[in-house]
Amino acid sequence: MLVDPTQLLDDCERAWREAGEPSAVGGTQDAVRRTTLVLEALVAYRLLADHCDLPADTVFTRWPACTIHAVALGAQSETPDIAQLVSQARTHVLAQRPEFGRSRVATDAAATAGEWVWAAREAARILGWTWSPPTTATDWGIAPPGEAAPGAAPTPPELRLGPGGGSVLLTLPGGPEGSVWQLAAEAESFTARPPHWVLPGPLRRVEATDPTGTIHVSSVVDPDTVLLAFAADGQRIPLEEPLPAAETYLLHVGALETEGAPVGAVELPTPYGWSGWTLSKASLAGVTRLRACEGAPGRWLDVAAGRSLGWEGGTTLPYLTDTGGAPVWNRPPALRLARRPGEPDTRHWRIEVRRPGHEDPLARLTGSPGALVDPWQDVPGPLLGPYEVLVYRPDQRRGRRRLTAFLAEGITAQPSAEWRLLAPHGGLVPARLDLRTSAAVTVSQSAVSFAPYEIAKALVVRHGARMFDVQALIPHSEVRLELDGHPLTWSIRPLDIDAADLARDSALTVRLPEQAVAVTPELALVVEGATLHTLRPERRTRTRKGDLRYALAALADTVRDCVKAEMRLLVAGQSILVGTVRTQPIAEDVVADGTGLMVRHLRHPGELTAHVHAVFAPWEHPLTVAVDPSGRIPLPAAWRSAGPLVVSLRAGTPTPGAAPGWPSLRERDTLVLRRVPWMSTGIDTAAARTTAYLAGRGTLPRGTEAIPYQWIVAAHGRDLQACGAKETAPRECLKALGDAGGDALMGAADSFLRSGELAAALVGSGLAALRIREVADPAGVRPVWRRAPLCALLLTAPLLPYLSGDPAYDTSELYPQEEELLSEVGQFLGDGGTSLLGGREDPSGTVGRFDAHARALDQLPEIQQKAMWRTARVVPRGLLDADTRAEAAWQAFGNRRTLQYYAVREECDDWLEAIALFLKDGHSVLAQAFHNRRPGVLRGLDEAWMRVPQLSLGCALIARLAAAGDVRAAKLEQQLRPLWTSVASHAPDLTAVDLALAECLVTAETVHRTG
Repeated sequence: MLVDPTQLLDDCERAWREAGEPSAVGGTQDAVRRTTLVLEALVAYRLLADHCDLPADTVFTRWPACTIHAVALGAQSETPDIAQLVSQARTHVLAQRPEFGRSRVATDAAATAGEWVWAAREAARILGWTWSPPTTATDWGIAPPGEAAPGAAPTPPELRLGPGGGSVLLTLPGGPEGSVWQLAAEAESFTARPPHWVLPGPLRRVEATDPTGTIHVSSVVDPDTVLLAFAADGQRIPLEEPLPAAETYLLHVGALETEGAPVGAVELPTPYGWSGWTLSKASLAGVTRLRACEGAPGRWLDVAAGRSLGWEGGTTLPYLTDTGGAPVWNRPPALRLARRPGEPDTRHWRIEVRRPGHEDPLARLTGSPGALVDPWQDVPGPLLGPYEVLVYRPDQRRGRRRLTAFLAEGITAQPSAEWRLLAPHGGLVPARLDLRTSAAVTVSQSAVSFAPYEIAKALVVRHGARMFDVQALIPHSEVRLELDGHPLTWSIRPLDIDAADLARDSALTVRLPEQAVAVTPELALVVEGATLHTLRPERRTRTRKGDLRYALAALADTVRDCVKAEMRLLVAGQSILVGTVRTQPIAEDVVADGTGLMVRHLRHPGELTAHVHAVFAPWEHPLTVAVDPSGRIPLPAAWRSAGPLVVSLRAGTPTPGAAPGWPSLRERDTLVLRRVPWMSTGIDTAAARTTAYLAGRGTLPRGTEAIPYQWIVAAHGRDLQACGAKETAPRECLKALGDAGGDALMGAADSFLRSGELAAALVGSGLAALRIREVADPAGVRPVWRRAPLCALLLTAPLLPYLSGDPAYDTSELYPQEEELLSEVGQFLGDGGTSLLGGREDPSGTVGRFDAHARALDQLPEIQQKAMWRTARVVPRGLLDADTRAEAAWQAFGNRRTLQYYAVREECDDWLEAIALFLKDGHSVLAQAFHNRRPGVLRGLDEAWMRVPQLSLGCALIARLAAAGDVRAAKLEQQLRPLWTSVASHAPDLTAVDLALAECLVTAETVHRTG
C-alpha cells in the first residue's frame, strides 16, 4: 500500500512528540522499518527544498521529532551510521526523481552527517528535550557547522592586523565556549579564548597551545628587520617572499628606505601596545625593495617585480566581518598566482580549497605562474563561511602559502549612515543596517539596529544546518588616550582621565570622518559650563586626515584646583563630550554590602570595571565585574566567604583577553577589604590547603603539587601580609622552595610568574646559588623555558659550556634532547648572551650602570625622564641585549627612593668591599664586570641609590660562583642574602638580568680554565 510521505511524517511527528525522547535501547524491527521510511521521506523533502532554493532547515524545523528519531536510529550499534543511512535513502529517492540531484549541494558523507546531527540537536532544543546523540559528533568524524573536525589537522593561529589597524591580533581557531588556549610570550603566560588574542606589544614569538595540547609557534618580530607587512584585508604577508606591488600596511620602526620609486605612505595611529612603532598605509607600486631604517644594515625586502600571490577582484561587504575582524566577501575573489621574472610557464602551482581544520579538500586545481584562477569553480555552493586555500609547488615541501577568505555569496547590506558620529552626550549616533540574502542563505537578523553604546552586533548566517558567526558594524568615530607614548584602547565612551596623568606625556586622539575636519575642530576644557582652555590638533602631515591628536600637557596646571572638568570637542557647531578629568581617586573605600561590595564616594562619571582578587588565593584569576551606577559590585556566593579582597578599579567596560595580574597596592585606585569572612570549601587539594594556611589554619603544604603556590606566595609576600594573610607565610614559603631545590625550579613554570617576579624569590630562597651538577631530564626542563626561562637557565647551567665553541666541549658528545635544550638558550638570552658564553667582551657592559647620566636624569622632571627611556624595548630582544638591560635599569631607577633606604646602610659599603676583594682573588674577568658597574664618585649619601646596580651584579656573581661549587662563595652568599633579597624585591627585573649575566660570565670563566 502506498503511503503519502507528508501524512507519514505528520503522523510520526505527532506520535513521537507524545511519546517523548527516543530511547537509547534499539527498538523493534517494525520500529526500525518505520523510522527508515521516515528518514527516506525526510531526505526526499530535503532534496526538494534544495531543488526549489528553499532554506535547508525548512524540513528539520517542520518535523523536529522525526529528525531526532532518524538520527537516533543511526546512533544504534546494530544499524549503519547516519551518513550511510542518509546516503542509502538519497540513492533510493534519486532513482525515482533524478532531477533532484542537479543542485550544487555538497554530498560529502561527513558534511551530510554533520548537517543531520546538528539539525537534530537544534530540533531537541526547539522541543525542550535533553536528548543528544549517544556518541558525540566528533566520534562520528564530523564537526559542528563552522568548526574543525577533531582528528583533522589543527589549524595554526595566524597573525593579522585588527580592524582599523587598532591592534595586532593572533587568531585562535575554534569555538569560544570551553575552548581555552595557553599562550607563552617573552617569559610570560596568558590564557585566551577564540576568536583572537590581542598582542600586548612587540614580541619575538608566541607559543600557543591549543585545547588538544598541540603547540603552535608563531614568529612575530624579527629584530633584524623590525617590519611587519599586512595585506589590505589584514592578513600577514610572510617576509620570506616578495611583498606585493600594491597597497600594503607596514608596521615598522623608524622611517622607510626604498629603492626604485619613493613609497607613498599615510601614517595611521599606532596599534595598541606598539609604542615606538609606526603603522603606514603604503603603496609599493614602482618600489623594487625597501627596509626599515632601524633594522640591520643590508636587510632589504624585495617587492614583487613579476606577480605576487594574493586575491584580486571580488567585492567585500564593508559592514560585515568575521569574528576575528577579517572582511566578508559577497562576490568571491579570484586568486592571482605568484610569478618571478623569467619563471617558465611549465612550472605549475597546485591549489587546494578546504574548510579550516579539515584535511579533505573541497576542490583541487592547478595554474601556471602569474595566472588568474577561480578557486571556487568546483566548490559546492552557495559559498558561505570560512575557506582556506593552500597554494604550493608539487615538487617542493617548503614554501606553502595558506590564504583565507570568509565568503557570503548573495548577501548585501545597506546602512542608514556610512559613518557613525560621536553623540553630544556620549556614545555614537544610533544607526540601522539592512541585510538582504538569497533564498538559499538566511541571516539571524535582516534589520540590525545599533544603540548609542553598541559598536558591533553578532549575527549568524546560515545555509541548511551550517551556521557561521559574523558581526555587523558601521565605521564610527572613537577616542583614545595616550600616556608616555603608549596608546591605550579606543573607546566610544567619554574617557575618564586622572588629572595626575596630564603631567605625563599625554595626548588625546579623536577619529572623525575626513570630511568633518574641513574646519579644524578644537578641544575645549570646560568647568561648570565655562570654557577655560582650548587646544588645536597637532599638524601631522603623514597621518590620516580625520585622526586628530591633541597634546594634553598644557591642561595640567589649569585643572589642578578643579574637582572635575570636561573635555569637549567643538565640531560642526556641536559640543561633544569626549572625556572627564578627575583630580581625586575614583573612590575612597570599599565595604561589604550583603551579597556584594559597595564602593563609597564614587567619583567616576561613566562605566567602571572592578577586578577582584582573593588574598588567600592569589593564584586564582580575578573576578571581573561591571560596577553599577550606584557603586555596587555583585559577588558570587563563593566570593562572599573568600577572605580579604583586593579591588582594582578601571574605567570602561570589561574586555575579553588575558586576566590582569596582581595589582599594585600603591595605586590609588586599588582598594583593600580586609574584613571578609573566610570559609573552607572542604576540598582537599594543594591549592585549598595553601589557602587554609594563608588564613592561619594548618601548616604549609609540601610536595611537588604545592610548589607553584609557594612561588606565588613568596613573590607577593609583602602585599599578602599587608592584606591580612599569615605573617610568616612568605618566609616559610622561601624556606620550602630552598628545601625543594631543583624540583622548585621545575615547578616555577606552573606558577605563571614573570622572570622578574621570580627573581626576588630565587634570591630569598637561596635557589640562585643552588648547585646543579647535571641535567638529569633535558626533556622535562625544555617546557620550563617557555614559562620560567630564568629558572630553566639555572637548570641548564651544566650544559652551557657547550655553547662556548671551545674544542674541549664538543657538541657531538650531547644527546639529541640535550641539543634541543640548548637551542632554547639563545632565544632567551639574545645575542649578548651568546657573545658572553663564547668568551668575548660584553657588548653592553656599561648598560645598567647608574653614573653621571643617571644623576642628570634624576634632576629632570618626570615627563622628561620617561621620554628619554621610552624607546627601550621598542624591538623585543633577549634578556642580555642592551634594550632589555636598559629597561631593567629604568625600573630600578623608578624605585630609587625606596632603594636608597637599603643602599645608605653601612653594611652596603661593607658588602661591596667584600665582593670586590673576593673577585680580585682569581676572578679577573668577573672583577672587571663588577668594576664596570661602579657609579663613580658620589656627591653625598643622598646618592647612595646609585650603588644598587653594582651591588646587584656583585651578589649575582657570588651566587653563581657558589652554584659552580666554590665553597667560599657559598658562605659569602648566605651572608649577602638578606640585603640582596630586599634590593631584589624592589629591582626584580635588574636582578633577573644580573643573574643571567653572572651565569654567562661564570660559565665563560669555567671554560677558559678547563680549556
